[in-house]
Amino acid sequence: MCCRHSSQRQRGAALIVALLVFAIAAALLVGLQREFTLHMQRGSNYLTAEQGWSYLLGAESLGVVALRLDAESDTRSPAQQDHLGELWAGEAQPYPLAEGGWLLGQLEDLQGRFNINLLVEQKQSDGESAGEGSEVQPAERDSELDAAGTRYSEQQKQFVRLLGALDGIEISPQEAISIMEAIADYIDEDVQRRVQGAEDGDYRNTSPSYRTSGRPLASVSELRSVAGITPEIYSALAPYITVWPQEGGTINVLTAPAAVLRSLNTEDSLEPLSTEEGQRLVEARAAGAITSVDDLLNDIAFASGDGEQLRSLLAERSDWFLLTARVEIADREMRLYSVLERNGQEILARYRSTGEL
Repeated sequence: MCCRHSSQRQRGAALIVALLVFAIAAALLVGLQREFTLHMQRGSNYLTAEQGWSYLLGAESLGVVALRLDAESDTRSPAQQDHLGELWAGEAQPYPLAEGGWLLGQLEDLQGRFNINLLVEQKQSDGESAGEGSEVQPAERDSELDAAGTRYSEQQKQFVRLLGALDGIEISPQEAISIMEAIADYIDEDVQRRVQGAEDGDYRNTSPSYRTSGRPLASVSELRSVAGITPEIYSALAPYITVWPQEGGTINVLTAPAAVLRSLNTEDSLEPLSTEEGQRLVEARAAGAITSVDDLLNDIAFASGDGEQLRSLLAERSDWFLLTARVEIADREMRLYSVLERNGQEILARYRSTGEL
């Protein structure tokens, strides 16, 4: 009888041990499966990212080829121009990928935009115009302007007019002046606050506090930190401005959009050309009536002023381009913004970003 109970207890203990072993093994298997699934997902994500990046770089290479072919074509043309009828400016079409998804790439002329860094380059040269060896103090240089804004450089007046030409948002000339001076203060090296600008002291009370850049902008997105630039203003302005090239640069009148053309004026007025005038200029260009800087300056829109003061700001050829590439693969979309500089037939990628420029 005693042996029978002992045998039953042993069988019960063995069953409990077996159940414990099974439970432990099941827990280990669940953990291993989870780790395996995570490793598989990481590997799949990494492979997709690498594959997508390779496609984006491929789109950049195609853009380089298009610009190089255009440069070769220009060498055989008596008028070396870049306009919207050329191969590089063609409308992008999605390219289907073998594994599913698509690839899209579009080239845009960055010299059809306003270079925001020129606001300071011209401001620093104001002292030179006062006479050789003379010194203009910041407070004197930034004194209140007359209604026409004749103390401003051509680029500064153009930017004020560009702000007034933005679609979907109303910005008065006075507000535009404040924004322009705040940007100039943000970029310049000194800490002298312009009359309507903003320097380090104006940003100390923000949360978090920060200082002005004190150098040319490396990205258009830096404007988000400038006093007076609201999200609405930034969204409306960003498509028409650039920071490339970092020194110098002209506006290509054969590729500039209507808003940029409206910001040109041969008079000292800070008001942009009308919406109708801007649209007419774009249509005249598309019809072949405007094929050069001379054609533009001879247009009736600029007949009332001296076009020579604008001539140095304008061009018919471009060396800086923006490639915007997008790829969708495995239900995942990736983007590449690549700034390309063309120097003869040599094309260099000067800047790449997967976010904003």
